[in-house]
Amino acid sequence: MTNVQNSARSERIMEKEMSSTKKTARLAGMMFLMMVVFGLLAEVMFRQKLFVANDVAVTANNILSNVFLYRAGIVSDILMALSYLLTALLLFKLLSAVDQKMASVMVVFAAAGSVILMLNTLNEIAPLYILSESDYMSTFDAGQRQSLAMFFYNFYQHGYMIGQVFFALWVLPLGVLIYKSGFIPRVFGVLFATETVFALTAVIVHFLMPNGAVETVLMLPMMIAEFSFMLYLLVRGVNASKLLASSALSAT
Repeated sequence: MTNVQNSARSERIMEKEMSSTKKTARLAGMMFLMMVVFGLLAEVMFRQKLFVANDVAVTANNILSNVFLYRAGIVSDILMALSYLLTALLLFKLLSAVDQKMASVMVVFAAAGSVILMLNTLNEIAPLYILSESDYMSTFDAGQRQSLAMFFYNFYQHGYMIGQVFFALWVLPLGVLIYKSGFIPRVFGVLFATETVFALTAVIVHFLMPNGAVETVLMLPMMIAEFSFMLYLLVRGVNASKLLASSALSAT
């Protein structure tokens, strides 16, 4: 009778652990979704509506006429960076049992990238104050303020690409962890490893021979890997049967 009770107790504990793991996976997927949403809002809904290529005067006027929209883009960038870090922490909780050292490396890279992206928002904030008619900017005429504002915004774009270095690096250990996990399809591990190569190449292209079209193409594997993995976590969570087998194997 004792063996039966112990077996039943073990099954309950295992079911509870599986439920907790699936919940963590879905939370990670939700945070991943938030990272994507805030990033797209900042880029598509805010910046692309305000910035006009090769026309600093019109861009400056757009910013001053839509200050709240511009500030909303800054907040979205901050929330994206925060979601980025929280995603990594949740994935650490999900995958640390696979390889804790590798999971720790993943979090370190994600934390570094998140901090860089947050600090980089200072370059995004600067144009607001430069374009304002504050006393300390009165020594500059309108044209000079517009050029200086765009100078800092260009700095922001370069800083964002530097942050992409760590974004590319954090998904490499993530891919390895997924490949080794057994309870998440290995294809995602391969996709993230591919993303690392393409994303780092995009950074090199950006600084050596800037070409927006090439950079966009190189970022496509990133979109495929992240969107598919995010949807898998949200819909499936983890493969319960393989998780059970993996847990039983690690317990022996």
